[in-house]
Amino acid sequence: MTEMLVARIRREYVRWRLARKPLRAVAHGFGVGILAVAAFVFLSASGEINETAASVLVAVVFGVVTVIQQRQSQRRQHTVGLITAFQSADHLAAADVWMASRISAGREVDGDIPEADEGHVLSILDYYEFLAVLALRGMVDIPLLINLRGGTMTRCFQLCRAYVEDRRLRAGPEVYRSLELFATEYARRTGHGLRRPFIREQPPSGTAADPTESGPEDLPEASAAPA
Repeated sequence: MTEMLVARIRREYVRWRLARKPLRAVAHGFGVGILAVAAFVFLSASGEINETAASVLVAVVFGVVTVIQQRQSQRRQHTVGLITAFQSADHLAAADVWMASRISAGREVDGDIPEADEGHVLSILDYYEFLAVLALRGMVDIPLLINLRGGTMTRCFQLCRAYVEDRRLRAGPEVYRSLELFATEYARRTGHGLRRPFIREQPPSGTAADPTESGPEDLPEASAAPA
């Protein structure tokens, strides 16, 4: 019962963190409004309200709004910096190209992957886990990250699910848990549930592939545009 409650709280927390920007803006505005009304009622009840107090109250409200806007701007800059670093780091760029080829071919990554390729898998999964942790803690711009990498991160986790499960058997159940939460919520928002990937079988030598076969349905990038 306790584990189910913890899992439910975690899911709701993730959904709030990854909620669409208008919803979060409304919630923040509502919270600031409640604080302003509470302060006004308190000052009115104590008989301390006057023009100076009212001016201070208005200044505080605008100050809070300014701080929120500054934090959003900093998160956008931080997110752009992380994505830029991803593209400029040689080992991550190589891992990204390697994973893109696996995604295009619909080839699942499991625990029996050759040692020479495992470095690519670890690099890309570790980096996406890092981004997912930052997203769930509100330290990056969520709409921007979802727009730039949401679909790719989800497809990557989907293809690497068997590998992740194998790692969890050896290292514990929390391995790549944040990435899984991020991918699950992204798939829920886009209407594409996470599922076992389709594995395209290689046709026997001299036999043409069946043109009716298709790989895993691509998860579209979210339509949310960064503000």
